[in-house]
Amino acid sequence: MSSALIIGSGVSGLTSAVLLAEQGWQVTVLEAHAIPGGLMQRFRRGPYWFDTGFHFITGGGPNGPFRPLAERLGILKDIQFLKHDVKSQFRIHVPNEAPVDLPTGIDESEEACCTRWPEQRDALTRFFAELRGCIAQKTWLAMLVPTNTPPPTIDPNIPVTEVLDRCGVHGLAKEVIGCLAGILAMKPEFTPMGLFSAFAGTSLAGSYRAEGGGEAIINPLVARLKEHGGKLLTNRAAARIHFDEREITAIEDVKGNQHVADLYLATCHPAEVMRLTGPGGMRPSLEERIRDLPDSDSVVLVYAALSAAPTELGRSHHFAQMKGSNDLYYLSPSNFYDEEKLPYLEAMVWISGDSVAQWRGTAKGKRPADYEAWKRAREQEILGEITKLHPSIAGTITRIWSSTPLSVYDYVRSRNGSAMGLSHNVGHIGTDPLPRRNRLKNLFFAGQNIGHPGVLGAMIEGFVIAGATVGKDLSVN
Repeated sequence: MSSALIIGSGVSGLTSAVLLAEQGWQVTVLEAHAIPGGLMQRFRRGPYWFDTGFHFITGGGPNGPFRPLAERLGILKDIQFLKHDVKSQFRIHVPNEAPVDLPTGIDESEEACCTRWPEQRDALTRFFAELRGCIAQKTWLAMLVPTNTPPPTIDPNIPVTEVLDRCGVHGLAKEVIGCLAGILAMKPEFTPMGLFSAFAGTSLAGSYRAEGGGEAIINPLVARLKEHGGKLLTNRAAARIHFDEREITAIEDVKGNQHVADLYLATCHPAEVMRLTGPGGMRPSLEERIRDLPDSDSVVLVYAALSAAPTELGRSHHFAQMKGSNDLYYLSPSNFYDEEKLPYLEAMVWISGDSVAQWRGTAKGKRPADYEAWKRAREQEILGEITKLHPSIAGTITRIWSSTPLSVYDYVRSRNGSAMGLSHNVGHIGTDPLPRRNRLKNLFFAGQNIGHPGVLGAMIEGFVIAGATVGKDLSVN
């Protein structure tokens, strides 16, 4: 029987684990935390349950790619998708302008843009044709567009802003469409059109929340893994990778146990693998490249308990531009339920992990006073922006919690607390992805550092890695 050891129990790691175990492999997953999921975990504060990083499933609609993959994994039946406002799936707030609503559906979003800016209809039609063309080139996403969709006429590696310019989209229309790159923690001028189409396109097609947050996906995957005889070992962070000239010989965990397998999958940040192997684990050229590649931004998350439901937020995902051009995303998760729930607000802003560099190495629960003051200031800044847009919310905030890049690092061990691993920017990941394999022939890199980020991207990456391992397409029975 072949065996596999997987570092990390996020969506990609668990998807790979389930598929390999289903094929008869002996699979073990090492997880550093007490519970699986990484940033898909939830945590409790009083009567409230919050997500650490999960917000919505792109491509999660009835005709999207997520549901067939979830059904193939045997977890679709366990996921309850929450209703959202299909006419205003995304509400985008631009300074000094009326909010722009983008409905669910790529065609519907195109028509909404053309209705808002009728003088740019031809330009917008050209841009959305390029968007569909890029999607059609991606096997895993092609179901989102008609089968006869023409290929793109532009290079999918150029920035989305350049594509908008070439198509003739300008002004507020360009700003609104470009802001969807913020879902990726990126700016449109650095986001490859191909990646934008994969993530923003699947977001427009259907961005669904699930009851139970990230655990609605993680817990069923863990159950499926165990049904197939796989093992999940929590509180077992990888401590060292042992290797000889050409392959890994064992992975040692923090308890000193040696784990030996035929194949090793690392879904953690590649810099973490470099740390675990020490010198010589990768080719020098790859080590240098990983050191030089920038990380994605990290995030400040704010959770606010409210005394009254923020009905004006509806069941929409809200985007706004803060002072300093930081992208702000917020919503009221409690609004997405049919039954009454304790009202609260969830908001996030992308920031550089270097913002907290001076406090790295401090322990959770023992951070210094100046860090706590910095965090309180970020909370007030974020909530201040939201209450400027929605003044009625200001008087209903009863309690606030938050997390920062230090928390992200604690959960996923990504370099500098980056929320999506390596940046998928123009010029490196977007055009020249990291190889899945290197000099250690029984080691695979997996996860969102290699494929495109997000829940759907990480799941697809799990299918790709597992399929490459066993030599067949595992997306079908």
